[in-house]
Amino acid sequence: MELLESLNEYAGLLSLLAVVAAIIVPILIYKKEQRNARQEAQDELEAMNDMQRFPMSIEERKRYEHKAVLEKKARK
Repeated sequence: MELLESLNEYAGLLSLLAVVAAIIVPILIYKKEQRNARQEAQDELEAMNDMQRFPMSIEERKRYEHKAVLEKKARK
C-alpha cells in the first residue's frame, strides 16, 4: 500500500516529466538526424571535389565518388 500511496503523491510530477520527455526527445532526434544528413552531404561534396583532379569517364567518376563516400562513412 505504501508504494501505491507514494506513486499517487508523485503522480503529478511523473506526468510532468513524461510530457517534457515527449516534447524534448523528438527535438533531439530531429537535430541529430539533421546533423547526420549535413555530414553525409559534406562527405559527398568532398568526394566530388577530390575527383575533379583526375580525367575520367562519367562511369568511372561515379564509381570512384561512391567508393570515396563509402570509405568516409566507414571511417566514422
